[in-house]
Amino acid sequence: MNEGVLLALKIFLSPLLMLIVTWLQARSSAHAGGRFMGWPLVTGPIIFIIFLQDGADFAAKTAHGALLGQISLIAFAWSYALVALRAPWYISIACATVTFIGSVYLVSLIHVPLWLTFILLGTALFLVNKFWPKYEPITTPLSSPRWELYLRIALVITLVFVLSEFSQTLGAALTGGFSTYPVIATIMGTFNHKRFGASAAISLHHGLMQRLYITSIILGSVAIFL
Repeated sequence: MNEGVLLALKIFLSPLLMLIVTWLQARSSAHAGGRFMGWPLVTGPIIFIIFLQDGADFAAKTAHGALLGQISLIAFAWSYALVALRAPWYISIACATVTFIGSVYLVSLIHVPLWLTFILLGTALFLVNKFWPKYEPITTPLSSPRWELYLRIALVITLVFVLSEFSQTLGAALTGGFSTYPVIATIMGTFNHKRFGASAAISLHHGLMQRLYITSIILGSVAIFL
């Protein structure tokens, strides 16, 4: 694969998808933006780039790691929502991030076969949506300042570059797991929380959880068929 093409994909693919999420939230609601994030906006491009530079076998293993990472993402969103009902945004994001990193690390220490991954992930998705914390939904459009958009783009590009460049060092499991870290949801969620209140952030994460099965189906297909 031409290095210039890979570089262009790393710079433009995920930010383009992130711009769509921003547009949806500004035109519709935080919940709608969160639902679109149910697609693999960052994880998908990372695995695609790894497929181009490291081959199908490593990409399939990375997709398996990302499937397990979805469980950590669920833990992130649920812990953020629970804490946000009682604490400010900085405590909420700190607790959610620690939960995510700890979960990814613990899962990477054990071998979980693909069939069991599907069972665990399906169970986690069912439980998080059934027992999602009660909140007042935000149904109005939420706009953000331009500088915040630039910050999102910079952080998304950074994550794509770091994971794709150090994929062999980290290994497929950790690369896949950390690729699911919700960069877009973190930035949009915390700024929504700070600017519009806890319900705006919880609504965003709830929309993400309701559509996360889309990413799970895509990642599962990659892990099986590559």
